[in-house]
Amino acid sequence: MKAVHFGAGNIGRGFIGYLLSKSGYEVTFVDISDFLVNAINEYKKYTVITLSTSENKEKIEGVKAVHLHEMAGLEAVVKEADLITTSIGANNLKSTGGLLKTLLEKRFETNKKELDIIACENALMATDILKDGILEGASDELKANLDKYVGFPNSAVDRIVPNVDIEKELPIDVAVEDFYEWDIEKNKVKVNGNVNGAEYVDNLGPYLERKLFLLNGAHATTAYLGDLKGYKYIHEAIQDEAIKNVIVGFHAEAVKALSEKHKIDIEALTAYSKKLIGRFENTYLKDEVFRVGRDPIRKLSGNDRLITPLRLCYELNIERENILTGIAAGLLFDYAEDEKSQEVQSNIKANGIKKAVADITSLDIDSPLVDAIVSKYEEVKTSFTK
Repeated sequence: MKAVHFGAGNIGRGFIGYLLSKSGYEVTFVDISDFLVNAINEYKKYTVITLSTSENKEKIEGVKAVHLHEMAGLEAVVKEADLITTSIGANNLKSTGGLLKTLLEKRFETNKKELDIIACENALMATDILKDGILEGASDELKANLDKYVGFPNSAVDRIVPNVDIEKELPIDVAVEDFYEWDIEKNKVKVNGNVNGAEYVDNLGPYLERKLFLLNGAHATTAYLGDLKGYKYIHEAIQDEAIKNVIVGFHAEAVKALSEKHKIDIEALTAYSKKLIGRFENTYLKDEVFRVGRDPIRKLSGNDRLITPLRLCYELNIERENILTGIAAGLLFDYAEDEKSQEVQSNIKANGIKKAVADITSLDIDSPLVDAIVSKYEEVKTSFTK
């Protein structure tokens, strides 16, 4: 079985590529980085270092790479692929879909073998976004071939892969936490139903929202509050009593909302919550606050990890003060090296906090949620300080 994975970064190598290789796939990475492509093709292997109470090292061998702009190479690997996956960032899915449209047209000229395409991103129903990019402007013939031969399962992915500074044998070795989860929509899979370490589920929605709210939302909140109080690492921030109280409260609000919406056992969600906080406390990861908090424009957008649980709590009339605290802290994230955080600060300065909140979150400016965010912003600005 042959897999093509778009995105040779830490998640690509340390999570998706890792599981696919261990499942017996011949893995080809696609990336825009000359360094990554050249290094993968030079070494043809790398080590995944699992960071827990002790280090565990696993060799991943037989990998190769193609540059994103090398069309002949891309056509060759996509033509033979049984599985195409991505970890490129949700913002890049539409453009990658346009590229895949061209590559799949070439494939179907000579190869009608079934395959699956799965986007592995921190976004709700990311594969659907990628599929929309492929379908945009597609011919009727391509649409028919996609319907017949291609599975488009959505998935939920969960593994923390920090930019930790550890000794590496090769420059493309990657460090990861010891926990991972990859949930895939079972009923949309064509041929890739046996990836070791993946769980195939009938209803993905609860898994996506559980992960987006309890991991991504609380993780970002830890980073934003940690930055306000001057911490460098997530494990330092979560040890701060004031921050930990917010995260525990955030989880309690989100757990209640998820339980009501999806009819999930609240004890099971609470157990998952406690496990997540333990992951945040992992000192071996040395996961930087900046890495987790960067790009607040995306993380504060209307369909992402903070505004989505806020809206759900509002709709269900559930307490949401701690989620509001996370959003307010995100609006205060002012990191000179992060272009997106500077865009947030410029928007606030130019338009005022209320208009900026509406712009960034896509909430109606007259929504009571906007007023609640503005109020919490003023409170957090003075209550969480270094």
